[in-house]
Amino acid sequence: MYPLKPDIDPDKTILVHSESAEFVPQRVKNSERIAWLEQAYALLRQMLLPEAPERITIVFGFPSKGSRPSKKRRIGEFAHKFMQGFPDYPENSGLISLHPTIFNTPSRVLDVLLHEMIHAVCPEDGHRRRFPKLAKRCGLNGKMTATVAGPELQEKLEGFLKDHLPPMPPGYGDLNPNRKKQTTRMLKYVCPACGQIIRAAKDDIQIQCVDCDELYEQS
Repeated sequence: MYPLKPDIDPDKTILVHSESAEFVPQRVKNSERIAWLEQAYALLRQMLLPEAPERITIVFGFPSKGSRPSKKRRIGEFAHKFMQGFPDYPENSGLISLHPTIFNTPSRVLDVLLHEMIHAVCPEDGHRRRFPKLAKRCGLNGKMTATVAGPELQEKLEGFLKDHLPPMPPGYGDLNPNRKKQTTRMLKYVCPACGQIIRAAKDDIQIQCVDCDELYEQS
């Protein structure tokens, strides 16, 4: 227990160590997210779509058009012959890009990835010819330009996530865009002696730096 100054109200005082004043959350490397997508691609290819190319480039990124909210918003995109400058590697010439901010659940990421994988199988067909046949065989339902996982496919995808894939790495995009946004403004407090900074939501509290025995000042 740290002693407080006589003029400090103990009911409204927070004791802070300078070493713990700044907290930096662990960051997830982008390579970990890409590795997760590559694992998901390999699993979907093995279990549902063996016709898909063995190797392909996959990223979370904004599409070439239709990235803003609208009726024509694109949530996934496939680019054929993406690496045309490398003719010795035709099996890795495609690019699948998934929109980073619109997925509510990892299973939605998987069914959109599967949609784009079908494009990689028949890149010249658009959403016609072989595309609808492969989509229905895999369990994708709805309009071919905006498919969703049917009940059976949804169950399979949930099983893949539970039994075969690691947790989807966090921190890239907004996996819950409908959540209530934070409206509280965090206030900045600075120790006048050592300069350590903390933030708090309330403006009626007294905060004492236990290293300097000084009250933090609101900045």
